[in-house]
Amino acid sequence: MKSRLFPCQRVHALYLAACLSLIPLSKTPAQEELLFRETTVSIVGRDFFINGEPTYAGRTWNGHKIEGLLLNSRMVQGIFDDLNPATRSRWAYPDTRTWDPDRNTREFVAAMSRWKNHGLLAFTVNLQGGSPEGYSREQPWHNSAFEADGSLRPDYMARLERILEEADKLGMAVIVGYFYFGQDERLRDEAAVIQAVDNATQWILERGYKNVLVEVNNECNVARYEHDILKPDRVHELITRVRNTTHRGRRLYAGTSYGGGRVPDPNVIRVSDFILLHGNGVDDPERIAHMVRRTRESFGYRSQPIVFNEDDHFDFDQPTNNFVAAISEYASWGFFDPGESNYRDGYQCPPVNWNINTARKRAFFKLVSEMAGVNTPVVAGTPAAAPRVATGEVRLRRDTWRGWPGAIFLNNGLVEVVIVPSIGRIMQFRFVGEAEGSFWENPNTEGWQTRPDGREWINFGGDKSWPAPQSDWAARTPRAWPPPPAFDQAEHAALIDDGTVTLVSPVDPHFGMRSHRTIRLDPHRSFMTVNTSYEKVIGEPVRVSVWVITQLKEPLGVYVPVPASSRFSRGYTLLSEAPPPGMELKDGLLAVKRNPAASHKIGSDAGTLVWVGERSVLRMDSPRVRGASYPDNGSSAEVYTSADPLPYVELEMLGPLESLKVGERLDQACVYTLLERTEDSPEAEARKVLAR
Repeated sequence: MKSRLFPCQRVHALYLAACLSLIPLSKTPAQEELLFRETTVSIVGRDFFINGEPTYAGRTWNGHKIEGLLLNSRMVQGIFDDLNPATRSRWAYPDTRTWDPDRNTREFVAAMSRWKNHGLLAFTVNLQGGSPEGYSREQPWHNSAFEADGSLRPDYMARLERILEEADKLGMAVIVGYFYFGQDERLRDEAAVIQAVDNATQWILERGYKNVLVEVNNECNVARYEHDILKPDRVHELITRVRNTTHRGRRLYAGTSYGGGRVPDPNVIRVSDFILLHGNGVDDPERIAHMVRRTRESFGYRSQPIVFNEDDHFDFDQPTNNFVAAISEYASWGFFDPGESNYRDGYQCPPVNWNINTARKRAFFKLVSEMAGVNTPVVAGTPAAAPRVATGEVRLRRDTWRGWPGAIFLNNGLVEVVIVPSIGRIMQFRFVGEAEGSFWENPNTEGWQTRPDGREWINFGGDKSWPAPQSDWAARTPRAWPPPPAFDQAEHAALIDDGTVTLVSPVDPHFGMRSHRTIRLDPHRSFMTVNTSYEKVIGEPVRVSVWVITQLKEPLGVYVPVPASSRFSRGYTLLSEAPPPGMELKDGLLAVKRNPAASHKIGSDAGTLVWVGERSVLRMDSPRVRGASYPDNGSSAEVYTSADPLPYVELEMLGPLESLKVGERLDQACVYTLLERTEDSPEAEARKVLAR
């Protein structure tokens, strides 16, 4: 809906805008009063607090206290760049074939809310990053937020600011590392190192951040460090320097880390606000527990919190692992997944995919969720969550989604729709408050740009439209696959009118058409309507059908209500070499499941399809027009199941085949209804939704 400001609000908004426009990069004390920070991290004894409350308040897991811990992950490349032109190309994104530090930070920020939704409360970034190869002896790349004299590089600090701002908004703590071995030599001498510490500390304090913990350097005992003041015998001087730097009565908590398996020296323990340990190289979980006990027995220890913020051991599905061992001794633990520079695996080797997109990442975040009590099923005697209620109006906002800026969110208080014009798709349809939704989104391509001239299809997921039948593509376009680029691989214009969004594609040169997709969210109920219209703009007449493809997460079952007078004797027409294994027709309902080993596709003359997931149900309706011709042996609805490693299914609705001339349009409406599960079995759920 359109928003408007009442007169008093206009005055306030203009005043605030004027004030903000006057704030320079170097802030005066009076101007700093305009800063408002939402997140304050504090330490009380061995416990971490956020905004005056212990983290994970009241939470235990398998008999272990979680309250007061800081579950975290090593994400040190959040502001990474490479100033060495000879090595910069190593980190190129696969879709653009160039390295982009701003995209890296943008995608990092976009992923942070997903980490938080899984219970993660902290992560580590570093002003000199970490090895972009995971582990490396030589480091020819140049990644440093510091100039040689210790002054700060504005581009690096601007990227850090974006991360700290989002963390502050989300209620997350950030462990900010200053130096990394192999890059510390970028600073000219010890005086420059000291100046760098002062500059970074003052920068954080002057901007009012209260959610930052400082790790002076990563693994101070590594022999690669060139400056003596960063080595074990003297690094306590820098920790003390950070702690003694104040601004308007505030200071930062500080410490430093050692290599895997090493217990800190007494000079560091004595001056640190928290004790950092690393578990790299520690294969026996009992040794992790022993490290914690030895630290507490060390001279100078005074009941500070103990935090592992780097450990490259996993086994999260096992009853005993390094994570569990640390928790059992009441020490926080941090995930380190080095991965590879393939925009898929790990969180350290650029280009990094910051999403929870691999089995290893999912296993870690699943265990974090369990420990944190996130998404824990309601049990008897536990108060149920407050019911979602539609507000009677549709609110619209724009934000970044999965690394794509300019996404449009429609929200009626009950459900939310996420539209991404930059890739021409509806990317999500979910209940309000859910971290995930019913639509499948490819974690390996999140944030990618479209490639109209690409030879390989970029499978983003979500909901889109292509011209049918697919069998005509080879005759009309230079290729039979991928799909026509204007429909699938082009940015769409987004027209917004009173809460309704219309995506308009470019004109496809091969079909001479463009698509208009008008998306409306009902203000009172959990359904959206999408009207897809193909407009013939140039060229000879074309015979075409509107084809809507919706990719959904792996289901418990997909159900097709077979019409009583179906044109197909078996209730479907086969559109792949073999039917999906276990497909069953029972009392007019065709049940389909995904086969991990192979892809399958069937067609139907139904006007409805139903997807049943673990906690929700999606019904799609696009009534079949009696007497009309349809593509694919007369199919008005189709189900495609993808093989591993991409666990999704497609619910596809097709309109009648029509011949379009210049100036004519072809329309198809599809209604998506999202419901919460109420029945024990998927089949019973589908029959209830279909009233049959």
